[in-house]
Amino acid sequence: MKFRVAVFISFLFISTHGFAQEDFSWWTSIHQWDGHTPWNQYMTMSTSFLGPNALPVPELKNGKLSEELEVELAAGAHFSKGDKTQDFFSRLYIPLCNGKVALESYVVPLEFFSTDTLTRDTRAARTKSAQGHAGGDIYFSTHVQLLQDKESWPDIALELAFRTASGTRLRDARYTDGSGYFMDLSFGKSIALAEERDIELRLFAMAGFYSYQTYDLLHLQNDAFLGGLGLNLISKQFLFSQSLSGYRGYLDIGDRPMVYKASLQWKRRKLDGKVWYQWGINDFPYQSIRVGLLYHLAM
Repeated sequence: MKFRVAVFISFLFISTHGFAQEDFSWWTSIHQWDGHTPWNQYMTMSTSFLGPNALPVPELKNGKLSEELEVELAAGAHFSKGDKTQDFFSRLYIPLCNGKVALESYVVPLEFFSTDTLTRDTRAARTKSAQGHAGGDIYFSTHVQLLQDKESWPDIALELAFRTASGTRLRDARYTDGSGYFMDLSFGKSIALAEERDIELRLFAMAGFYSYQTYDLLHLQNDAFLGGLGLNLISKQFLFSQSLSGYRGYLDIGDRPMVYKASLQWKRRKLDGKVWYQWGINDFPYQSIRVGLLYHLAM
């Protein structure tokens, strides 16, 4: 009996000790660690060297705020040559002041990832298996309708957004573990195509500023111009949207992503279906798709 207890205690000690002392000798050898520089200094904080949800291009707004409460839930997948990611997405949009102001929050609460060893080492990631799961950053934004329904002017809306540092797995280059923010003005104008069938075309554009923290000791913050163009085809039954957008960081470290986005939304009384696709054109090595539901309720 005493022998069994001794064996069990020894096994428990060895297991705990092995778990606490994770072996990073492989990482040290690959990246020629100098023995004192923090490991995050070996990472590159840009869309070219991170997971697809770390520093995404913000969604392009169309210049007009929705007057309905919206709750969106979706599941998606992101594909690149060396990174396969599956995730869940959620969003809450609350209109206030008769639709002139709105509060919005969205997050990728959970993602599952698997990368090849080349991608792992290029990003200086520190989990040898190069796979796992992570929780994402939470975004909060305020929207203000500055101008609306003026015959000679486009609709104009202001967005002020903040990203928390809630994302996990910095060591695997999934999120930056740093805050960021962006602000933009969006402009939009609708053109009636068939008034009797309630079909319209909406042209819109956005321009703004995007900034996020880095671990570069010489440049602790990356600042970028944010912009894009889009086109919506709207009817009572569906909404088809496509846009070209991106931001241009000043560090030039793979931080100038440009993406094409397209979505199709099937309109119902309160619950819509939605399919969303994104193609990375520059400095964003992913193709992405999400499928979800959008609940909306007039306020």
